[in-house]
Amino acid sequence: MEREGTGAVAVGGYTATPLVEGFPGKSASHGAFGWSSLWLLDDGQRRVLVDAGQPAYIPLIHEGLARLGLTAADVTDVLITHLHWDHVANFTMFRNATTWVGEEELAWAAEQPAGTKFIPDLHVQELLRRRQGVERMRAGQEVLPGIHALASPGHTPHHLAFFAERTEDRLVFAGDAVKNLHELTTLRADSSLDDEASSATIDRLRSLLADTAGVLVPGHDVGLALADGAVRRVRPQRAEIGYFADAEGEQDRSIG
Repeated sequence: MEREGTGAVAVGGYTATPLVEGFPGKSASHGAFGWSSLWLLDDGQRRVLVDAGQPAYIPLIHEGLARLGLTAADVTDVLITHLHWDHVANFTMFRNATTWVGEEELAWAAEQPAGTKFIPDLHVQELLRRRQGVERMRAGQEVLPGIHALASPGHTPHHLAFFAERTEDRLVFAGDAVKNLHELTTLRADSSLDDEASSATIDRLRSLLADTAGVLVPGHDVGLALADGAVRRVRPQRAEIGYFADAEGEQDRSIG
């Protein structure tokens, strides 16, 4: 259940808190928004980030952790859904954490030529280089107690989602296998390397959501739930945006 005002979810084993909530925006002129979801799971022993976010999130991550009485050094694990820049870029800031990356996803990303869309070459090379603090995982694996990796191909060939079973409301961390309310409703992905695989993945994750009566955390939206077969957001969606339109100064262009 949601805690009023914080976005945190009370869970049986893990407390789940969004440090940054994703936003389903696009830009036709300036590339990807990259406003991806970034959640922390905490069971008192492990503090687990699901994805690492983009570089602009660094101050937001510090602020979000500080609200919980934590620092980046307290994070024990980082689970990477896929190797696009807005989901992996900050893994290096968690010096005491183990970063978990899909074995097949990493091998695929390493084969792509420099300059491939959305793939941060240097981060992929750093994941390959490190002998400590990086672990490989595969679909079907219980990566951490109560957290299972699920095959969710389409957006990338070896994308992983995560199912957190030690929860009051079960949580499905979909990454960009399901980016927003539109995709979960229509079973159609807006950005995918394999549209057919994406549709099948969205259908499977929606079925899991229905079976568990839980909450799905999309890659670029707030949490989603099913009510009478319809997809709904569990909290209002909002983005605070300022725009310097003229010499008068910043104007509020917030969306919500």
